[in-house]
Amino acid sequence: MTTLTSNGAGTAAPAAMPGHRKTVTPGQPASARHLNRNHLVSGIASRRRHLADLEAAMAASCEAAAARGAPRGIRVDDRATWDRAMWQRYLDTAARLEPDYGPLMRRLLQEIDRLQRLLDLPLAA
Repeated sequence: MTTLTSNGAGTAAPAAMPGHRKTVTPGQPASARHLNRNHLVSGIASRRRHLADLEAAMAASCEAAAARGAPRGIRVDDRATWDRAMWQRYLDTAARLEPDYGPLMRRLLQEIDRLQRLLDLPLAA
């Protein structure tokens, strides 16, 4: 492949992207070419923790908004006591925060799903 420089001269493109290393070579034993299940499990757990942290942060922000102007006697930690106005503030805040939290949360869910599907592949004999 040839790339053009700013002056129009062509140069050969590098064979591989910088920083990209080939991890599997033909001379490697078959066991080295298989997926590392521990690495997959660790990746899933890490993403689940990150997702739980995001969900907790979003819920805390929504609860704080719901608590503003709440009547006395309503406990923020007991949603059964919430009135319609509190629920509306909660939902309004959730809708406002969705563009900040939603895309990252969906990406984490997709990554978890992909890693789980790799983990569910049958083990090679």
